[in-house]
Amino acid sequence: MDLGELLQTPTPKPIKAGRSGDWTFSQSFDPHDPQSSTIEATTTEQVKGDEAIKQFILAQGGVIPTGYRAVLVEARHQTHGWTRSTAGAAAVTRPTWFYRFRIEPDSNRSSIDELIALVGKKKPAKPAPTSTDVVLHVLIGDTQIGKDIDGDGTAGIIRRWNQSLETAVTRWRDAGRPPVHIALVGDCIEGNQSQNGRNMWRSRLTVTEQTRILRRMLLAHIEAFITAPQVWLSVVNGNHDQLQRFQETRADDGHATEAAIAVADALAVNPERYKHVKIHVPEVDADHLVIDFNGTVMVLVHGHQWARGKSMDWWAGQSFNLHAAQAGHILVHGHEHEFSIRSKRDRLVLCTPTMESESTWWKHKTGDVAKRGAIIMVTRPGGEFAGLEVI
Repeated sequence: MDLGELLQTPTPKPIKAGRSGDWTFSQSFDPHDPQSSTIEATTTEQVKGDEAIKQFILAQGGVIPTGYRAVLVEARHQTHGWTRSTAGAAAVTRPTWFYRFRIEPDSNRSSIDELIALVGKKKPAKPAPTSTDVVLHVLIGDTQIGKDIDGDGTAGIIRRWNQSLETAVTRWRDAGRPPVHIALVGDCIEGNQSQNGRNMWRSRLTVTEQTRILRRMLLAHIEAFITAPQVWLSVVNGNHDQLQRFQETRADDGHATEAAIAVADALAVNPERYKHVKIHVPEVDADHLVIDFNGTVMVLVHGHQWARGKSMDWWAGQSFNLHAAQAGHILVHGHEHEFSIRSKRDRLVLCTPTMESESTWWKHKTGDVAKRGAIIMVTRPGGEFAGLEVI
């Protein structure tokens, strides 16, 4: 799939909304997310319920982007409020309602209609039977969808990502088509929260477009390995995936994991095809995953939780305090934008390379340009591995 296909939307023909009734209406857009906004309206009409709020805003010519929702923030009733019958008309007093609404990302439900349409018509898959304990892992980090000005931009990221996927499928076939684990270890999208939104000008794609591409790429990976005996997809959030930073929310509150949940919801409509596919995201307020894949325990975490190069220290702290990560054989992280491998006795740490061609500010500062691609490897019980390769 190319960038154009990944950005397609099921958009109907536009309907021009007219304004009617007694009103004053304004919509102010958030500089850190041009899709988010605040609406203030004064009207003689009482507006109750989510659907009524939506229709009221649209009737006044307001904008609610796909994947966003209108939330009532404030409502006041005045028995003698100032209002105008039309724009420019003289103001008069009459009973009025003042409303303030917030247009914000709909974190409770991603727009998955297009995914449901894609998966619902797929024929049942025929996974190959297997008794092997081998697992092929495809490990991906820092895809940074939406990083458009740097290097070859999102279009280049998608091209490189597709190349890695094609190579991974070839290696999987060469390995005898074993079970497959696909892991995305954060910074899946560029988002708009990093550096307090200062990098937003360099992202030409909106956050909803970035997450739409991510959802479709996740589905493309599942489809590529659909005849494997078992397919696991694991996703954790990175710092770029955070929904917001002006308030500290939960560690699981991120665009990357929500995209994975949306894919899981879509797969549920076609259980005959996808019954052997399992999707994992961290539990509530957790920032990493610890999962056993046929006898090899993987710790999946983005890597912004520690200072650069201190992954072993973080893992040691988790183990010393008897947290779940102590059981891990292999820790996989991203964030550092370079491929690296470290080991201590039976513990292995892998840092994934990036899919982006460069981080321009980092290149200007240090001269560094990261290696691109994904990591593949085959594991056996106990953390034994072979065939480790950057593709």
